Amino acid sequence: MSDLRALVGRPYALRMLLCALVGRLPEAMVPLALLLLARAEHGSYATAGALAGAFAVGAAVGGPVAGRAIDRLGQPAVLIGIAVARSAALAGIVLAAPSSLALAAVLAAAAGALTPPLEPALRALWPDLAGGDEHALHAAYELDAGAQELIFVTGPLLVAVAVAAGSPATALHLTSAVGLAGTIAFALATPARRWRAAERVPARWTAAVRAPEVGLLLALGTLAGAATGMVNVTATAFAERTLDDRDLAGWLLAAWAVGALAGGLTAAARRWTLPTERRLTRLLVLFGLAFAPALLARSTGSMAAALAVAGAFLAPTLACIFVLTGARALTGTVTETFAWLTSSFLVGSAAGAAVAGTLTADGAGVRGFAVAGAIMLAAAALWQLRRAPAPVRDGAPAA
Repeated sequence: MSDLRALVGRPYALRMLLCALVGRLPEAMVPLALLLLARAEHGSYATAGALAGAFAVGAAVGGPVAGRAIDRLGQPAVLIGIAVARSAALAGIVLAAPSSLALAAVLAAAAGALTPPLEPALRALWPDLAGGDEHALHAAYELDAGAQELIFVTGPLLVAVAVAAGSPATALHLTSAVGLAGTIAFALATPARRWRAAERVPARWTAAVRAPEVGLLLALGTLAGAATGMVNVTATAFAERTLDDRDLAGWLLAAWAVGALAGGLTAAARRWTLPTERRLTRLLVLFGLAFAPALLARSTGSMAAALAVAGAFLAPTLACIFVLTGARALTGTVTETFAWLTSSFLVGSAAGAAVAGTLTADGAGVRGFAVAGAIMLAAAALWQLRRAPAPVRDGAPAA
C-alpha cells in the first residue's frame, strides 16, 4: 500500500483535510467578491484593487498573531472566535461599501486579519494524523500542498454562481457562511480538540522567526509566492494580448492548478529516499527550469500544457519547505511558524503580481515566466549556499 493510501486511511486525515479546504475557500472568494462589490457600487478598478489589497495585507499581518494564539490557547476557541469575527466584518463591508469606502477598506483589512489560520493549524496536526510515520508525514504535506489548489479553482466559481443568482453582496454572505461552516467543522473535530502545543520556552516574541534556518525557509516561501503571483498576472496578460480573449485566463490558471494538484498527488504516492534538504534543492532547480516551455507557447493548448508542467513542481517544492519548517520550528511555536510561512507566501505573491504587472504594462509578454523561473533558480542557489546544521530526515515538528 502506498504512503498516500495509508495516509488517507488514517482516522480523521481525509476529514481534516476536507474541512480545512472548505474553511479556506474564502481566501479565494473574498478578493474576487470585493472586486465585484466595489465595481458594482463605485465602478472604479482602483477602488476595487484597494479593497482587495487591504484584505491581503490584513491576512499577511494577522496570520502569525492568530497562530501564536493557537499555540497558547489551543485550536477550537481561537479558530471559531476568529471565524465568527470575520463573518461580522464581511457583513459590515456589505453595509458600508455603498456609503463609505474608507470604512469598507478598514473592514476589509480586518476581515483579512481575521482569516482563521486553518492552513498552519492543519500542518500542526499532520504529525499526529500521520501516526508518527515519517513517510506518511511527507505524503501528507505533499497532498496538502497540491489539494489547496482546489480552493483557487472552486472559490471563484462559487462567487460567479452567487453573483449570477443574486449580487456581489450575496457572494460575500455565501463566503462568510462557507468559511464559518468549514472552520467550525475543523475546530470541533477530535484531532483539533485534542491537540496541544509543546510547552513554549520563554523567549522574545521574535523567537519563532529567528529559529535556525526558519528565516531562510521564510525567504524561500516568499520567492515561491512571487513566482506564483507572476504566473497569475502573466497568464492573464497572455490570454488578453496573444490569444485576444481575456476569459481564457481562467482556463490557463486552471491548468496551472491541475498541474499542481497532479504533482502533489504523484509526489505523495512516492516514497522518497533522498534527504529533504537535497530534494528541495533539486526541486527548486527543476521548478525554475519548468517555466521554459511557457516562453515558447503561442496557443491556448500549448500554454495550458506548459503551465500544467510548471505547476506540477509547485506542490512537491512547497511540501519540502513545510517539512523543514516543521522540523526547525522552536518548541511550542509550530503553528505560529507555519503562519509566518503562509504570510511570507502571501507577501511574495503580491510582490510578484506587482512586478509582473509592470512587465506587462511595458509589453514584456511572456517574459514574466522567465522572471518566475529565474526567481526559483535564485531560491535554489540561496538554499544550496546556506550554512546548514546536520540534515533532518524526519519531518516531525517540534510540537
